[in-house]
Amino acid sequence: MKNNYFIFFLILIIFSSCEKENKTLKNEKHLPENILPLSQEYSWEQSNSDNDFGEILFVPVYSTIYHQSDRTFDLTATLSIHNVDINSNITVIKTDYYNTDGKLMQRFIKDEIVLTPLQSEQFIIKQTDKSGGTAAKFIVQWVSEEQVLKPIVEAVMISTSSQQGISFKTESRIISSIGY
Repeated sequence: MKNNYFIFFLILIIFSSCEKENKTLKNEKHLPENILPLSQEYSWEQSNSDNDFGEILFVPVYSTIYHQSDRTFDLTATLSIHNVDINSNITVIKTDYYNTDGKLMQRFIKDEIVLTPLQSEQFIIKQTDKSGGTAAKFIVQWVSEEQVLKPIVEAVMISTSSQQGISFKTESRIISSIGY
């Protein structure tokens, strides 16, 4: 009789461990086929020439901020990319928006954008868009075929409601560069 309990207990352990293994496989997060790991997504492998110049930039964006401990305040965020070089174009390859958890929320450009001298481009996160959370970010990648003055890339957050107003800006930080 004791052997039957032991065998039953052993079988129960084996089946429960198999079920845990299956659950683990089901819960693994796999990237969609069209999204590469970040290290490959933002690399210089696609660079056309050994003479390219450019940067991959991280820009913090706050579409929602906390105030009064547990309440939030929604903001409109504008990402601006300014080509400050008066002689040369730059090409913006990527402008991607990520949420607080690092999940890609939106790719703002499908094709490259060429910014001529002193031209700027803006990308807006509406005040009603709360998908980014309290610590969203943009990843911006730009390139030029010649050494240029580096663009100014920054985000401005603003809101006015109920006789309250708030505005502030954040600046980009270089994650990676080529040619500099």
